[in-house]
Amino acid sequence: MIVEKMEQGSLEWHEHRAKYRNASEAAIIMDCAPKYWQTSKRILWEQKQGLRGSSVDANNPAILHGNNMEAAALACFNKNFNANAAPVVGVNGLYSASLDGCGTDREGRSLLVEIKCPWRATSSEVWRKAASGEIASYYFWQMVHQQHVVPVEQAFFFVYISDDQFIVLPHIATEEDTAALLAAWDDFSASEPEADFVEMEDEHMKVLVTEHQALISQQKHLKAQLDQVETAMKAKAGDDNVLAFGCKIQTIERKGSVDYKQIKTLQDVDLEQYRKPPSKYQKISYLKKEA
Repeated sequence: MIVEKMEQGSLEWHEHRAKYRNASEAAIIMDCAPKYWQTSKRILWEQKQGLRGSSVDANNPAILHGNNMEAAALACFNKNFNANAAPVVGVNGLYSASLDGCGTDREGRSLLVEIKCPWRATSSEVWRKAASGEIASYYFWQMVHQQHVVPVEQAFFFVYISDDQFIVLPHIATEEDTAALLAAWDDFSASEPEADFVEMEDEHMKVLVTEHQALISQQKHLKAQLDQVETAMKAKAGDDNVLAFGCKIQTIERKGSVDYKQIKTLQDVDLEQYRKPPSKYQKISYLKKEA
């Protein structure tokens, strides 16, 4: 389905994107987003949960350059391909794509175009790869996603510097690539991604980690000894409440917790609205050593 009247970048457009799996997020899902995007599956997941806002800097010079050049690039594409492509937003089930251009050529064949206007021009990775006939992986998967949302007869990757300097690469997504992308989206949506980690391997941290591991080892040994002694003390005390050399050994009965699932009147109640605000804590754990 094409939603033609939605202005890309508008409040309506941002609200729309929050509800869908978007083409511009495909690189994140396929683990090939470049580092300078400063995003990750974890960040995307938190955005989808409403836990954080967009990580895109609208004032980034590269983004501003691309936005300013896009209309001229689309006009150049249409002129050279005798096409009538125009920006549209498409939806297919859970998936959405904001297309730089979608329309037909003069023979009536459907097409879409993904436009890139690199700020660094011919020195950019996007241009250098395109010049060798390759679409950068992070845009390759964007185009696969787009064609799942809006199937077309022709799809083009258009890298534009000026009306006299541009590269056009045709690319029709394969069924295998589409299946891989959809499976990756399903995996992403099925469970919470692992938190992002910053590697810290300075000497001070090394000393702290080594000391921490040694203390944990001692703690485990002491815990085993403590459990053994406590088991013997409880066995000797039996069911009596015992006072021995300033030590109290008591048998305490605790109420069972309420099984709210058994309360029929609560089955249709959204208990999430009664949840207390989240809290933060730090957890220390270690990677499992390979056998």
